[in-house]
Amino acid sequence: MDPFGGFVKRQWLWFALPAAVVAVFAFSPDVVAAFGLVPAVAVLVAVGTGGAVWRVRVSVRNRAAASEDGFGGWLPQPTDHDHDRRIDFAVETGRLRRVARRAAAFVLVWMALAGAGAGDLVLLDKAADELLATGARTTGEVVSVRPYSRGGMTLEVRFESRTAKIVRDSKHSYVVGERVTVIYDRADPDRVRTLVEENKSQFLVNLGYVLLVAGSLGTLFAVVAAMGWWGRARAVAATGWRNATVDIVRVSTHNGRSLRRPPPEIDVRYREGTGIVLKAMSSTHGANALADFTDRLAWVGGWGRHMVVLFPNGPRRPGPYAVPAFALNRRTEGGGRR
Repeated sequence: MDPFGGFVKRQWLWFALPAAVVAVFAFSPDVVAAFGLVPAVAVLVAVGTGGAVWRVRVSVRNRAAASEDGFGGWLPQPTDHDHDRRIDFAVETGRLRRVARRAAAFVLVWMALAGAGAGDLVLLDKAADELLATGARTTGEVVSVRPYSRGGMTLEVRFESRTAKIVRDSKHSYVVGERVTVIYDRADPDRVRTLVEENKSQFLVNLGYVLLVAGSLGTLFAVVAAMGWWGRARAVAATGWRNATVDIVRVSTHNGRSLRRPPPEIDVRYREGTGIVLKAMSSTHGANALADFTDRLAWVGGWGRHMVVLFPNGPRRPGPYAVPAFALNRRTEGGGRR
C-alpha cells in the first residue's frame, strides 16, 4: 500500500534533483574553482540525506499499513513446508544485509572518484592562476592557428627565440601575426599561458570531467542500490520466507529497430493455491540468466517493492541465489499466471 498515491513509484523523481545538482557542478568547474568543494559536497549531502530521510519515512508508513494483515497481500501464512534442510534461512537473510553493506561501500568508492575529478579540476585552475600571478611576462606573436575536433583550436606563439603551443579555451578568435602577452614559468619554461588562455592540459581536464561525472552518477546509483537492499533485508527479516514454485518469463520489448530485454517477470505460485506476479529488478543479482525456466523451486520474502526470490542454486555456481524483485499485483487465488 502506498499512502502517497503512487508518488513513491515514480523513480525519475529520485534522480531529477540530484542529477540537476550534479550537472551544475560537473559542467561548471568555475563554480567549484571559485568556492571550493564545500558547497558541492554540502548540496549533495543535503539532497542525499533529505531523500534518505523521506524514503525511510515513506517506508515506515507503508510497512505499518502492509503489516496490518500480516503482509497477506503478498505472502500466505507461514507453514512447516516453508523450511528446507538444505538452506539456512537466517543466514540468507543476514546475507541480504551484507549485500546492502557492500553496496554502501561502493557509495564511498564512487564518491572518492567524484572527489578526485573535482580535485583535479580545482588544482588545474589553481596552477593556472598561480602562473598568472607569479610568471614572467613577455610579448609573443601568433605564428599559426590550427583547429582540431569539436571547435577546439591550438595556437603556436613565438616569444624570446622559442615557440610554444597554447590551447585556446576562450572564445577569442586569433589571426596569424597577432601579438599576445605570454606568461611562462622561469623554472619550467614548458608551463606557458597568455592573459586569456590558461593552456591547461586537455588530457587532465577531460580526465577530471570523466571522473567527476562518472563518480557523481555512480554515487547516486550506488545510494539507490544500497537503500534498496537495506529495504529488502528489513522486509524479509519481518516476513520470513515462503515456499513457492516459480516460472521465470523473459519479457522482450521493441525499442525502434532493436530488441531490448528488460529483467524478466517471475510468476509465483504458493502451495495453498494463491499466486502473485513479480518483476525482477536490474541488478548484479539479476534473473536473466535463469530466464525461460519453469516450475522452479524457490522461496519468496518481503512485500510490495521490497521482495526477494531465493533460489536453491545460482546460474553459475551452486548455493542459494537471491534475486531482488517487486510485486506487480497483490496475491490472488489462482494468481501467478502460467
